[in-house]
Amino acid sequence: MYRLIAIAAALAAAASPALAQPAGPPGGARLFISPAGEPFRSQDGLAEWFAAADANHDGALTLVELRDDAMRFFKLLDVDGNGSIDGPENSRYETRVAPEITRPDFGLGGPMGGAPAKKALIHRSDRKEPKVGAARFSLLNEAQPVRGADADLNQRVSSEEWAKAARRRFEILDTDKDGKLTIEALRPRL
Repeated sequence: MYRLIAIAAALAAAASPALAQPAGPPGGARLFISPAGEPFRSQDGLAEWFAAADANHDGALTLVELRDDAMRFFKLLDVDGNGSIDGPENSRYETRVAPEITRPDFGLGGPMGGAPAKKALIHRSDRKEPKVGAARFSLLNEAQPVRGADADLNQRVSSEEWAKAARRRFEILDTDKDGKLTIEALRPRL
């Protein structure tokens, strides 16, 4: 019995430093997860992503630009180059590429690694569900962007599914339905 208690105490002590880590990146940088799930760790990850995705540098993202950016990231995730992201590649995404999305928040860091959200007692019908996973750092309320693209739920994401997910995500973000996204229109979503 004492041995079991000692093992449990050792595990709790070892886990404590991991649980005390903030949700965002170290050094004051903030984490931003692009609509495709790509992490940007900087003071303004949204601007960094937007500038890279805006291929013609006109200050607006079209569906083609957003899809091209998503497909570029897809190729980075598809390590074996077989045209789909499978279980090991998704695990790599969750553990090496964007490990923050699998870490619980515990109130230590709110969206974008900032201050914890204040908790208040509110009427159940008025309560918004807390964002989890990548949604805490993203423009979209999607906990895991790779799994979110798996339309047929076969545990693999094909390049076709990825392109369709990019379209769906663009349509969600294009709230005024003008066929373009501007950084000014996206900022309030954070």
